[in-house]
Amino acid sequence: MSSTLPMRKAIGLKRSRFREILQRAMAGEELSPEDGAVLLQAEGRRLQALIQAADELRWRRVGDIVTYVKNRNINFTNICVGSCRFCAFRCTPEDPQAYLLSSEQIEAKVKEALEAGVTEICIQGGLHPDFGLEDYLEIIETVRKAAPSVHIHAFSPAEINYIANREEMDLEEVIMKLRRAGLDSVPGTAAEILVERVRAIICPEKISTEQWIKTIKTCHRLGVPTTATMMYGHVETPLEQARHIYIIREIQKETHGFTEFVMLGFVSRNTQLGREFNLAPFPDLVHSLRLHAVARLMLAGHIDNIQTSWVKLGPRGAQLMLQAGANDLGGTLMEENITRAAGGSLCSMTAEQLEHLILEIGRTPRQRTTTYELI
Repeated sequence: MSSTLPMRKAIGLKRSRFREILQRAMAGEELSPEDGAVLLQAEGRRLQALIQAADELRWRRVGDIVTYVKNRNINFTNICVGSCRFCAFRCTPEDPQAYLLSSEQIEAKVKEALEAGVTEICIQGGLHPDFGLEDYLEIIETVRKAAPSVHIHAFSPAEINYIANREEMDLEEVIMKLRRAGLDSVPGTAAEILVERVRAIICPEKISTEQWIKTIKTCHRLGVPTTATMMYGHVETPLEQARHIYIIREIQKETHGFTEFVMLGFVSRNTQLGREFNLAPFPDLVHSLRLHAVARLMLAGHIDNIQTSWVKLGPRGAQLMLQAGANDLGGTLMEENITRAAGGSLCSMTAEQLEHLILEIGRTPRQRTTTYELI
C-alpha cells in the first residue's frame, strides 16, 4: 500500500508544512508536539489526507486485525473525596445515590463474569474517605478467590497515590503489596491531559502530571504493565493534546510498559465542567478523527495498539475511528457507571456485537488478552 498518491490528490502538489509533516511521519520519523498540533487542525482535504495516512500506518503496523477483550468492569464505589469538575460519578457518603459494594457483591459480579467467558476483571472506584491499603487488598483477594486465573486490571495512578498518602508508604511498596495480592496490570486512567494548565481547571486537587508519570514509571519498573489514556474534548488546546501524546511516547521509549493508548472523548452532559464551559454533551466526531489519526502517527513504532471507545463515541463513531488509525475496540465491559453518570447510554456490548462492527468495515475481529496476546 502507498498513501503518496492519495495524499497528493487530497492536498495538492503545493509544498506546505502540513504535507511535509505527513511525509516525515510516513517515512518513520518521530513527530514533535508542534508537528502534532499542526495536524490536529486539519480540515477538508487535509483532514482526508491525515486520515488516509493514519489508516495506512495502522495497516503497516498491525494489519487488518481489530482486537477486543472479554472483560467486566466493576466500579466498587462512587463515594469520593475528589473534586474533579469533569466527573458526574462522584458522591459524598451522605448522598442518596452513594454506594459501596460488599465483598459478597463483588464476588457475585466476578462469578457472573466468568460465566460470560471473561478473561479480565477491571476494577476502579472513587477515593473512599475510609479506605486504606487493606480495603484495596481485600478487593483483589475477593476477585482472586472467585477467579484464580482471571487477569486483574485494577486501580488507577490516582488510587495508588491515595493509598500511598493515607498509609505514608512509598509507591513502590504499595504496588508490590497489590501485586503480591494478585494485581496483574494497572489502568492508566487519571491522566486526563498531562498539562498542568488544564489540570488546574478540570481537576485541581487530583494527582499532578509529575505524580502520574512517576506512578506509571514505577509500575513499569516493577514489571506491572499499564495502559495509557487521554481524556480529550474539553478545555485543552491542540498543542496540549499533542504534548500529552508526546509525554506518553517518551515514557514508552524509556519503559516499554504501555500495552495500548486509549482515547476517551469527554462526555459532559451532567458535569460541572460541561455547564461552566458550555461544552457539547458528547465528543465531536471530526475532532475525534483528528486525534485518533495523530495518535497513530506520533506513537508509531512505540505503541502500536490504539484503542477507541464505543462507550464514549457510540458503535458507529468507534467504527469511524477504526478507519482513522485505531485497531482496538476495548472490552465488552458488562457494565459501565462513570460515563453513564455523565450522560452516556451504552454500557455493555457482547463479543458478537463487537465482532459485527468489525466485520462491517471489512476488518478481521480477534479476541485478545489484556496484554494483547491473540486468543
